[in-house]
Amino acid sequence: MLLVGVRTLAATPSEGVGNLPDPMQPPFTAAKLATATPDAVVNQPVNYRLQGTKISGRHRSAVINGQLVEEGGQVDGATVVTINKTSVMIESGDSGAQPSTLRLLKHDVKQQAHDAP
Repeated sequence: MLLVGVRTLAATPSEGVGNLPDPMQPPFTAAKLATATPDAVVNQPVNYRLQGTKISGRHRSAVINGQLVEEGGQVDGATVVTINKTSVMIESGDSGAQPSTLRLLKHDVKQQAHDAP
């Protein structure tokens, strides 16, 4: 009799569970973008992730959110102000917003290779 009760409980979907997001999917996908209203897209917060930097002479570039950008370039609505070896300063498009500094984790910083003697 206990098994019948458990079986019935397992077969009955819980209330409210059908609306939960899939935890294995990114928080904001292209499918959601296609079906979202314009206000929902504008108000969606952006998380910036610095994935790498490259400094070669005067040329400085960075990879942020999978996009290659240079100083003065745009990424997901923010302007790249400065690029350093381990950090990038960005300014979001929001008026009055303070600049943000994105940093590489210490184990992500690579050293320049040196030729063997």
